[in-house]
Amino acid sequence: MTPPTSTSSRSESAAAAARATLDRLVDTWGRPELGALRPEDDLFDKIDSFAVVELLLETESEVEKAVGRYVPLADESILDSTHSPLRRIQSWFDYVAEAVNRG
Repeated sequence: MTPPTSTSSRSESAAAAARATLDRLVDTWGRPELGALRPEDDLFDKIDSFAVVELLLETESEVEKAVGRYVPLADESILDSTHSPLRRIQSWFDYVAEAVNRG
């Protein structure tokens, strides 16, 4: 797959990779109820820290495939119970897209 060249295309590809990764992990975890969550729902309270780390690492891998370069997603906010982008599923997708834009 040829990585997208424009900033908005890279952001959209990254967000799509994050969505696809979450969908795949929901199946892997055997947690079909997580697939029914809405964009405003809180994922952070529904998965444990091991699942957060798995989501983070798998998303980094998928984003790298989608945009053609490694984009680090880990920072102190991910596991912060108050400020984690996982507090809203849409915030997670936005966070991933913004990370790609930051470079």
